[in-house]
Amino acid sequence: MCIFTSDKDIPGHVRLSTRTLQYLIIPLLSAALLVVGVLNINGCAAQPLLPVWHIVAGSTGLIVPLLYLLFDDLNPALAKKCPGLSEALDNVVVFVLPVYILFEIAWLITGTVWVVGVDVNECDKTIHIFSVVVIVNFWIHILTPLLFMLCLCCSRIFPFLGYCTYWNIMKDAIELWTRPVRLGICLIIALPLGVSMVGVGVYSLQSCSNETAEISFKSPNNTSGTNMTATESELDQDMLDVEMHHIPVWLIVAGILVVLVPVFYFIYDAFCKPEDVKQSTKNLSQLLVILFLLAGLAWAVVGFVWIFGAHNIQNTYCGHNSTTYWFAFASLIILNSLMDVWICFKICVILYWALISDE
Repeated sequence: MCIFTSDKDIPGHVRLSTRTLQYLIIPLLSAALLVVGVLNINGCAAQPLLPVWHIVAGSTGLIVPLLYLLFDDLNPALAKKCPGLSEALDNVVVFVLPVYILFEIAWLITGTVWVVGVDVNECDKTIHIFSVVVIVNFWIHILTPLLFMLCLCCSRIFPFLGYCTYWNIMKDAIELWTRPVRLGICLIIALPLGVSMVGVGVYSLQSCSNETAEISFKSPNNTSGTNMTATESELDQDMLDVEMHHIPVWLIVAGILVVLVPVFYFIYDAFCKPEDVKQSTKNLSQLLVILFLLAGLAWAVVGFVWIFGAHNIQNTYCGHNSTTYWFAFASLIILNSLMDVWICFKICVILYWALISDE
């Protein structure tokens, strides 16, 4: 009997959540891990294996969409034409899936130990902070479904202690979770954050441009005692000028993307989730949402590289310890936290449907 028969009986919103995680979020985060690990392969002298951890974690993460593609689409088709081969694949799943999960957990524990024991002064700031953020995210994504299932188990084991109250709260929350409420929450979060990011970015970009030349000449271009030619000095100043504009530019672009979130969420909620939408409209809407998510996640990775990898440039508006820098740092952490909340919510939606929903 085929384990993964078909997802046609799965509600549309649940199927969309699973596909989003399987084919978009997990591959993009895995690709970011792989790229950061390759680019910083020699970036941590205190723990040379830390970049290797990123490469292995990213490579194994890219296997996830391939497995889902095999078992969600190919294997159900094989069950009709080649039942024997489908049965063999089911047996492979039963063996491979637990091994894969155990390896991922063991590798996460390994990365946690390496990051905790690393000497910050002997490790590149980009690879170290990115490692901390990624590992914290992974633990959140693992513990969230475990905590959700623990609540379900407790409510079943001790029904008189919390079953009625727990389920009444759940049902009331689901009934209140309408499109206007979702869109309102999205607007309340996205507009203030996005507008403030654009405003700070534009202001600091203008102020930074006015002081670039002065700061460039104040920066020590020759600390090694060797003679530098005029061309080398100008090149160093040009690189300094470009780097000083990284954070304001990132704030402006990221702020615009955040402001556009309610628009794309409405497209997602109104045209991607319902089943009665015209297929061409749904396909176009899904393409727009996917492209927007790709742009947002890619720009978030750029933010990690530019913000956490910034050199110690002294400037009132664009320097390492400037208000703009710390505002960008806080904005990136907030956006990362919101992404974690969204992913955990998607996981809980899937678990709710799979374990307790009557739909």
